[in-house]
Amino acid sequence: MSCRDTIHLICWYLEGRLSSSVEGEIKRHLETCSDCHMVLNAAINTLDKYFSSERAAETEASFRAA
Repeated sequence: MSCRDTIHLICWYLEGRLSSSVEGEIKRHLETCSDCHMVLNAAINTLDKYFSSERAAETEASFRAA
């Protein structure tokens, strides 16, 4: 798996939308490629920030409605 392929598939990898064989190839690549691992960490942090703030807003709105 190349860096280009790995980076292209990072979001699908995080969503669990890849076949087990492709997921395995990405995992093996990430074990040896610090650059792609950095991209993966950045994607995780970005998604955590976006969805954490979204969940917090939904929770706050549900408390107000109750």
